[in-house]
Amino acid sequence: MRTYRIIDVETTTSNKGNPFDTKNKLCYVGVSSVDSSSGLFPIEYNDAPYVESLNTIQKYIDDTEVLVGFNIKFDLHWLAKYGIKFGDKRIWDCQLVHFMLHGQQNPYPSLNSVCEHYKLESKLDVVSEEYWKNGIDTPDIPEDILREYLQKDLDLTEQVYLKQVAEVNANPLLGRLISLHNQDLLVLQEMEFNGLLFNQEWSEVLGNELEEQISKLDRILFQYHQFDDFNPNSVDHVSCLLYGGNIIYKRQVPVGHYKTGDRAGQVKHKWEEFKLELPRLVKPLKGTELVKEGYFSTDEKTLKTLTGSKVAKEVIEILLTRSLLEKRMSTYYKGLVNLIDECNWERNKIYGQLNQCVARTGRLSSSRPNLQNFDGEIKTLFYSRY
Repeated sequence: MRTYRIIDVETTTSNKGNPFDTKNKLCYVGVSSVDSSSGLFPIEYNDAPYVESLNTIQKYIDDTEVLVGFNIKFDLHWLAKYGIKFGDKRIWDCQLVHFMLHGQQNPYPSLNSVCEHYKLESKLDVVSEEYWKNGIDTPDIPEDILREYLQKDLDLTEQVYLKQVAEVNANPLLGRLISLHNQDLLVLQEMEFNGLLFNQEWSEVLGNELEEQISKLDRILFQYHQFDDFNPNSVDHVSCLLYGGNIIYKRQVPVGHYKTGDRAGQVKHKWEEFKLELPRLVKPLKGTELVKEGYFSTDEKTLKTLTGSKVAKEVIEILLTRSLLEKRMSTYYKGLVNLIDECNWERNKIYGQLNQCVARTGRLSSSRPNLQNFDGEIKTLFYSRY
């Protein structure tokens, strides 16, 4: 049994190589170790069969105690997607370890920044600068360049790992915490990989219903401002509606006719600035002034604190209700459906990120989407696969 092996993968680049993007594929896998053979394995880099490569990778992993990588959860997702098993292994994520060793101050440190910290060489930038940034995807990068790039990442990750092991060995108590977080990573990887089942069709229906409710509120709100171009999502417009002020807007006005050219005889327009003055409905609270002079806060906390006439209360209630519905629609019902489409995920599946390298307190966070902070009503759209 070998002590450790470094792993790294190269993939296609849709959504930054997101493992759950159905457009992406695994192109190359690198596996190495200081005390054993190493290999760079083409997978879907070309049309050659790759089952034998996967079998060899599995043998390397089976014969290893610790899997080492940088942002290794990404690599593990890709290995799992191609049937590689690693659930009984210990994990060492150099990115996570650096985050913990340095007071959790720098979210998601890069391999280059960690190498710089240890006075090591930098990554090769030829692949990202000359190919990826120019829209050339991984399978179209010359194989010798891609292999050199991957091997360099493996070498640098190993050098970082050995430096970190020395640091951790000097602090056994911190080492136990680091070990725990690394093993937690394995659980989080499985959670992300499985994803959440989501009723996308029903979410679209509810999103359309909320959109109609919001339109109805906008029509009611119109009677209080009588302005066709009023934007309920604009802080400036809402501030003027509540606290009084001038909404500045531009419109095209006719200034004659074209005399020559293809548009001869047609009406000529120019943009002209107009001002709509709205009366004050409610007195702004002290301390809610915005940087922009003459405007005041319109956030939910402020609106709930305001007091005023019956008309003011009606407008505030409409704005609060609209804000709640807008958030549910844009963030959840429509937002999650759009996220699935943008990320090219399977229909009715959501793959959120669970982050260990973000919060300074060391707590877990979540993003794209935030799985820890769903509105109560949206939870009914998630269902069990069991």
